[in-house]
Amino acid sequence: MTTLAPEDPQRRQEEQAANLLKDLFGSKIDALVRGGVKVSVITKPETVIQDIVDRLGVTKSPWADIVGPCYTSGSLQRELGVERGAVSRAVKEFRALRLPTADGRNLYPAFQVRNRQLVPGLKEVLTVLQSGIDDPWTWAQWLNTPLADENGEDQPRAIDLLANGDLETVLVEARHDAAAWAA
Repeated sequence: MTTLAPEDPQRRQEEQAANLLKDLFGSKIDALVRGGVKVSVITKPETVIQDIVDRLGVTKSPWADIVGPCYTSGSLQRELGVERGAVSRAVKEFRALRLPTADGRNLYPAFQVRNRQLVPGLKEVLTVLQSGIDDPWTWAQWLNTPLADENGEDQPRAIDLLANGDLETVLVEARHDAAAWAA
């Protein structure tokens, strides 16, 4: 399952589908109650819902929580005010991060966009990270996970430091981790 950016048309479509499912499920339960079924003795409501979800065979990817909301290509183009070719060039030049999914879709983490622009410095950081491991999902996790200081206290995420113009600090950390990955 993918977390989509709030303004993404596909997200609106998914929310509409979820609301329809809720309404249909609710109407089925209402019909059972009207028919005299004592639904309270069937089982715990949480168990019923979990059984239904399990039968759907749909699971939430842990990456959705790690990476956060993502744009589709079209929604990123609209957010940045550019054409498809500009997004492709930005990915090839490491100025934007694209995450290929198992089902053949491409997603673009929303964390790399600030004020309708790609965060400056991504090219330098992604180039360094690639020298350690050629995996955009790992890079996304690295950029979006809070860094810990020497006392184990959470510090700003690398992407936040980068957005605030602290390229050198981020590059030092990127070089260190890329070297460890490559070892």
